[in-house]
Amino acid sequence: MSKPINVERGLEISVLLTIISAVLLLLGISDALDWSVDLQGWGFYTGAAGAIGVMVGAIWMISIVQRMKRFRILMEEKSKAVFVRSLDDLEYTAWRLPSKYDELLIKKKREMGVK
Repeated sequence: MSKPINVERGLEISVLLTIISAVLLLLGISDALDWSVDLQGWGFYTGAAGAIGVMVGAIWMISIVQRMKRFRILMEEKSKAVFVRSLDDLEYTAWRLPSKYDELLIKKKREMGVK
């Protein structure tokens, strides 16, 4: 069973959300300050949606990058005893990341001799 799209492509979606929301935010600011865009009263809503989207996208992106970093740190373990102790955290972290991380975990488990 494959993982949901927001897990498999979460990083790409969060970056895209952040960029699109930043453009919306700039359009809203441009309309509010009467620079070059006239959204005919929709500038406030466009800016608000952009601000919310930038925050959500940035938080989502940061959380994914932190999970990737945590996974990488846990996978660098050389000691089998420490690896087995941290296996629960490692499996949960891999479960929340794209399926290539599951494959890396299976490879590491085979390498360490863990079922």
